[in-house]
Amino acid sequence: MHNPVVSAHSLSKTYRVFNRPLDRLIEALVRRSRHTPFHALSDISFEVQRGEGLGIIGENGAGKSTLLKILAGVTAPSSGSMSVAGPVASILELGSAFHQEFTGRQNILLNAAMLGLSRDDVIERSPRIIEFSELGDFIDQPIKTYSTGMVMRLGFAIATQVDPDVLIIDEALSVGDGYFQQKCMTHLRKYVDGGGTLLICSHAMYYISAFCSRALWMKNGHIEALGPVEQVVPQYEAFLQAKTDRSDEKPEIIEAPAGSPTRLNQVQLLTGDAIKNGDPLELEITWTAEDPKAAFHIVVGLNRHDEVEVASFLSHRDGVGPWSGAAEHVVRLQIPSLPLVKGRFKLYIFLLAEDGLHIHDTRILEDAFTVAYEDYPFGVVSVDHRWVEGRTK
Repeated sequence: MHNPVVSAHSLSKTYRVFNRPLDRLIEALVRRSRHTPFHALSDISFEVQRGEGLGIIGENGAGKSTLLKILAGVTAPSSGSMSVAGPVASILELGSAFHQEFTGRQNILLNAAMLGLSRDDVIERSPRIIEFSELGDFIDQPIKTYSTGMVMRLGFAIATQVDPDVLIIDEALSVGDGYFQQKCMTHLRKYVDGGGTLLICSHAMYYISAFCSRALWMKNGHIEALGPVEQVVPQYEAFLQAKTDRSDEKPEIIEAPAGSPTRLNQVQLLTGDAIKNGDPLELEITWTAEDPKAAFHIVVGLNRHDEVEVASFLSHRDGVGPWSGAAEHVVRLQIPSLPLVKGRFKLYIFLLAEDGLHIHDTRILEDAFTVAYEDYPFGVVSVDHRWVEGRTK
């Protein structure tokens, strides 16, 4: 277990920031500093084992992209060292690795060669890359005519179909239509399960948890936390929630991507919006599917009005579903006895693909219901308990 595929030791990256372009020339001539140093990375050290997924998380400007560019060989660190064993493919800034005047087919040859493939290997794998990208006749059109979604399709197809030992992805999957996003997620799952090493940066914690066993939380160019996903992600979410409470901003919600094969028709709380402790709760969810082969799961999140996560209900984790067939589907979530004792609550409803990863649609019931009370109760939930009197000595 101590033969890491990716190693970083005391990596640091400092940029020189000039107030005016002229200051750069003056500094070169007079040999006197005219810039302000900006430390994008400071003393970053970690290792990634073969077959492991590492999620890079953090706010914008935390240094995530800079770190991935160094690991991908796009830029060099100011100090420290790093090593990546085996072929590495990366999807960083969309289109950054493509020649805008070349066609998609020509860029496949160019990028595959940059990844170290021989010409024979490139010729052999090109049909597989083109097929995965599903670009059709556009494959022989210049990249400059592509949409951002088409660029993402080509970039992902090249990076994954060349069978790299290490795959680095920086938020590239946030663009593109819903169908291709789902296809990418399925492929990433097979890649990691097959022993591939993945480093992925994303603001979607659900994806980080799905593909990665560990998470690296970056803050202001430093490592804030590094460890198992189930420990680091909650710490990061708590940090974001604290900021949200201070700034009174709503958290980021994943919206339904364009091109989804289905959308939620209706979400209805059948038990009404006034509930007491111990009352039942029943939620009805309706959607229509036109593709008989498509299958779906449902996730329901229950949050307090201040976004404290209270409970979640996942059909694929409960062994229910998936629901498939070209028809209108109606599913009800029933909670026989609600243990909540007071407060206002909201519901998040997610319509997922069969893999339980890709989100087809989202519905939010703001102020879904209020739990009323007579005598003020302490806490959030009622817990079944008993008191037992012991013997006195």
